Amino acid sequence: MDKGKFVSAQLVFNIIAWILILLLPFLFFPFNRDFSPFHSERFVTWYTFSIIYLIAFYYVNGFIFIDKLLAQKKILLYIAVALACFLLYLWIFNFISKHAGETQRYLQTHKGADRRFNKLPKYFFFFSSGPITLFLISWIGSSTANIVSRWFSAEKVKEEMTKQKLETELSFLKSQVNPHFLFNTLNSIYTLAITSNPNTADSVLKLSRIMRYTLEEARNNSVNLNAEIEFIESYIDLQRMRMNDNVKVSFDVEGDTNLVQVPPLIFIPFVENAFKYGISAHHQSAIEVKISIEGNNLHFYCQNDTFPNSPKQEGTGTGIVNVERRLELLYGKQYSLNIDNSLEKYKVDLIFPLVVK
Repeated sequence: MDKGKFVSAQLVFNIIAWILILLLPFLFFPFNRDFSPFHSERFVTWYTFSIIYLIAFYYVNGFIFIDKLLAQKKILLYIAVALACFLLYLWIFNFISKHAGETQRYLQTHKGADRRFNKLPKYFFFFSSGPITLFLISWIGSSTANIVSRWFSAEKVKEEMTKQKLETELSFLKSQVNPHFLFNTLNSIYTLAITSNPNTADSVLKLSRIMRYTLEEARNNSVNLNAEIEFIESYIDLQRMRMNDNVKVSFDVEGDTNLVQVPPLIFIPFVENAFKYGISAHHQSAIEVKISIEGNNLHFYCQNDTFPNSPKQEGTGTGIVNVERRLELLYGKQYSLNIDNSLEKYKVDLIFPLVVK
């Protein structure tokens, strides 16, 4: 239950309980049109005492007796203490009945005023259903409020533990991406270095930017989509340095991406996969990457060529499984990931809900 809804429900419950406690005394007092209960010294005294006593018991029971006794499995002691409070309440009520005599005089002179109070037994006021009912309402109300509050607190703790577990797993999954990604990127720079490529120095600069992003921005649960796009562009530029003219790479972005938030490093395993398996030294190759904002969803598309004699491209490899698990943790069943590994093309189609901040 949402915390705000719980607080509202608890407030409504307390209000209903106190309305009952405030109004029920009028149902247990004998009066007619010629007599108001507020003209009775006994009623005013008992009413004032009851409200003060029951309010005190309501909160003492809810915050002390239940927490210190019942919650500690001291059930018999709790029952004894609550029963003692109950008997004390009845005793004080009976004391008030004996020493504030207006009601008794009224009954003697208005015997027909209310049949419920004709021929009253000697200990009527001590065993009257009025004070018993009021005390039970206070007792049950405070106990119920405490139980509901404890349940909500337990649910909140469970929710926090689940959240921490998910964050731990997400952090672990992201930590798996970084070393794998950086290792492959260093291999690309190594290729440039051993061939004395003039772009080697520039590639090292781009690598430093990539590393800064993976070490700083990627630690967050979400990043601005523009930052993720710049990260992908840096990676693509780095890969272009070692490619020949046979490889065509396109990266397109459509829609307003300024305020969009995405999980960090969620796209790069697919892009990295495309460069790893979608390039041939002997054939024309094409890699297409596209990010678009479509209504309330973000759509990521990646496509690359496949070659008969090349190693089989990952469809359920570590990187892809990693991404799928992160998507499952973050979006549940609200995302769609389709991978089409045909003979000539490898296509990734990913859609998940848009988050704007």
